[in-house]
Parts: sequence; C-alpha cells; structure tokens
Amino acid sequence: MIGYFNDLYDYLDVGPPVYFVTKDYNITSREEQQSLCGRFSTCDTFSLSNVLEQERKRPEISYIAEPVASWIDDFFLWLNPSLDRCCRVKKKNPSELCDEFESDHVCKVCFKNRDPAWNITLDGMPEGDEFLGYLDTWLQAPTGEECPVAGKAAYSHAIVPDHNHKTIKASHFRTSHTPLRSQKDFIDAYASARRISQVLSQKSGLEVFPYSKFYIFFDQYSSIVGLTEALLLAALACIFLVSSILLGSAQTGLVVSATVLMIVVDILGIMALWGVSLNAVSLVNLVICVGIGVEFCSHIARAFMFPSRSAVDRARGFRGKDARALSALVQVGGSVSSPLFLLLIYIPLDLI
Repeated sequence: MIGYFNDLYDYLDVGPPVYFVTKDYNITSREEQQSLCGRFSTCDTFSLSNVLEQERKRPEISYIAEPVASWIDDFFLWLNPSLDRCCRVKKKNPSELCDEFESDHVCKVCFKNRDPAWNITLDGMPEGDEFLGYLDTWLQAPTGEECPVAGKAAYSHAIVPDHNHKTIKASHFRTSHTPLRSQKDFIDAYASARRISQVLSQKSGLEVFPYSKFYIFFDQYSSIVGLTEALLLAALACIFLVSSILLGSAQTGLVVSATVLMIVVDILGIMALWGVSLNAVSLVNLVICVGIGVEFCSHIARAFMFPSRSAVDRARGFRGKDARALSALVQVGGSVSSPLFLLLIYIPLDLI
C-alpha cells in the first residue's frame, strides 16, 4: 500500500473532489438566490459562487483548483429562451420535456414571450412554486451537445427540494482540490475548506460545510492537539488524586504524577525525532504509556511509603527518608527499571 500511495503522490495530477453543502436555505426567493449565484449582474459580491471563484485564483492557499459547478447558475442559464434547444416542453403538458427531435409545432420554449422576460439581472427568474416546478423539469433534462447546461447528468443527486415547505433542504456546489502529494497537503486542504466554509457562512448567512472523501480520516487533525492535552492532563490529575489518597501523601502523589509526565515527554520527544505523527493511533499509545508508567512508578512509591522493617534494617548508614528511599530502590527498583526502559523504546516502535 505504501508503494501505491507513493505512486499516487508522484503521478496522479488531479485532486479529490470537494463539495460545499448548503442546508435548510430558502433558495426559491430572490434574495437567497443572489447569495448563491455568480454569473448574473445582481449576484452578491460575497455570494457562495463568487467567493469560491476568488479562492480558486489562489490555489496555494485555498487548495481549490477548478471553477465551482454552480447548479443555480446553470439552472438559470438553462431557462434562457435564446438557448432554444434547452428548456422545451409540450404545449399541451408543460410538465413534460421535449427531446431534441420533436417538432416545434408540439413544443414551446419555456421562457419565450414571458413577462417579465429572462434577463441577467435575475428580475425575470422564477420564485416559489414556479421555481420548484422548473427545477424538477431541469433535473430531468438530459445533458447533450445541444444543451450542455441541462441538469440530469450533473445535478440530479446534488439537490434535495422540499415541495411541502417550498424550499431546498440541501444542495452542494462541486469543485476539486489541487493535487495533494503528502499527508501535510491533505491536512492543509481540509483546514482550508473549513476556513472557506466559515467565511461563506459569515458573509452570506448560509449554513455551509465542506465534504470530501478523505475528510472522514483527516478530521481528527483539526482537534487532535487539544484532545491530546485534555486526555493527558485529565489522566495526570487522576493519577495525582488517586496516588495521594492511596499512598497517604500529596507530595508522593505529586512526585508520581511528575514522573509519569516526564515519561510522556520522553515519548513525545522520541516521536518527534523519529517522525511519528500525532494522530488517533499514537494518542491511544500515549494513553497506554501513561497507564504503564504509573503502574511502575506507583510500586516504587508504595515501597517508599510503606517499607518493610527488614529492608530498612539492611539500609545501613542511612536514616529516615534516605533509608526508605534506598530500601524502595533495592527492593522494587530493579524489577521496575528494566521494564520502564523498555517502555520508552517499545511505545515509539509500536507507532512506526
């Protein structure tokens, strides 16, 4: 698999598709249409299509490579009566599409002779029930050489209309990332898509979120540092509390917690030197490292707090805490030091 992915990085010159999804937005009204479109004169400056187009012009930051496939722009262009081979319906049944071979005697162009007429200011575009009616027809229209902006091929699965509430429950605007050739590129591309979605939500009032296939895995990197800090700090706090209670000394509990913290710092340092990234797998191993570390450290701490009389008597020349420390190291330290050293080596090896 490593060779396969290396070949993808080296030779695949296209990036994965990315979808910017809008939810629960009443696109059947004119104001909301202007916050999405990009090819008409009255579209908002910071509309979704315009913002994505501007981001496309700086791919080194946005990781956006292709112009956005804006379904609302293509839908309104399809209604243009000057494209007389696009929106053609039966005269007797306007809900039924005409194919390109049917005669003009039985078919009519949708927006021909309409008042107000189709225009680039969006003034004559449909709203409400009329919008949804034309949208259903457009989503059934096959894309062809005569009409490349028809909706069936490109957008039949991109829009979820809600006729009961006269709105669009959800829709997506498709584009693609630049070629991503390393794990860092994937992480940065996901972070950039989240940033763009946040800008779109703030500027237009839309609820927008990005989606691409690889986001499911790389989503962890948006919160992995904070999650690691929270889990390790919570573990150290629990170690301090439990050790203080069971060993009968807050100072001893603090020493045990500090020792475990130093073990974790050592593991993180080795991970950095060996190029082991912080992710869900390595985080699990770090938590396991905390558990194993406290297991060994607590044995020495307990031997110090509750030494046997015979071990203290053998510590000749030492009195008080020095005698207890020596007895703890002699009695327990030997059996703990070797596994603890192996722990420092095993955990990073297990992550590679």
